[in-house]
Amino acid sequence: MDARINFEKPTEILDPGSASSQDHPAWEPDWIYGSFHIVGRCEGADCGQIVLGVGSFRVGQAEREYEQQYATWYSLDYLSPPIILLRVPESAPTIVSDGIERASRLLLADPGLAATALRTTVELFLTSEGVAAQDANGNFISAHKRIGQWEAAGGDPKVAALFKAVKWIGNVGTHEDSDLTLKDVLEGAEFLDEAFHRLFVGPDIDLRAQAINSAKGPNRATPGPSASPPQPAP
Repeated sequence: MDARINFEKPTEILDPGSASSQDHPAWEPDWIYGSFHIVGRCEGADCGQIVLGVGSFRVGQAEREYEQQYATWYSLDYLSPPIILLRVPESAPTIVSDGIERASRLLLADPGLAATALRTTVELFLTSEGVAAQDANGNFISAHKRIGQWEAAGGDPKVAALFKAVKWIGNVGTHEDSDLTLKDVLEGAEFLDEAFHRLFVGPDIDLRAQAINSAKGPNRATPGPSASPPQPAP
């Protein structure tokens, strides 16, 4: 079961301009704005990881029971360590995990760059599969064409379709006028999660099921998902 992060009350730091405006005769609460930092802790029984966050805040009007009241709005820009967008199977190449971690660090600060990082993760996977990034003349091959080459070489067509969806979202993120939202990036991460599940988790489960079928019972020689890896001899 996934653990939750419990955050303490944010510590607010007024912007100098906001602080100096409080003596103005026309001052209103919605002139309050600035930065904040926050501390969180993972509630997992075996975790306790501390998470630090920073961002900006402002005071604005909000409707509450048909009455206009003021509320404080927080916008989180960065978490350290970042919350990882998806769990990469252990059997996946390390460069794939690195790509997901990079996208996770960028998610809050710049969704467009995070989507671009997910797109790059697809390309990193293709590179690990031996799909060339450049042609014989040294020209870069497009991600779309590389995905097609991987599929033509025996790659799963459904996984290729998921890769292409991630690529299209990432393409939008590269534009300077990108309007990608967190929801868009998370959808791309969901596609990539499903693709890697089919590529790495599914085959492993199939092999374990085949071993049990062959043994007509539990196959003790094949460790299951909860088994501890063998330890080196002293």
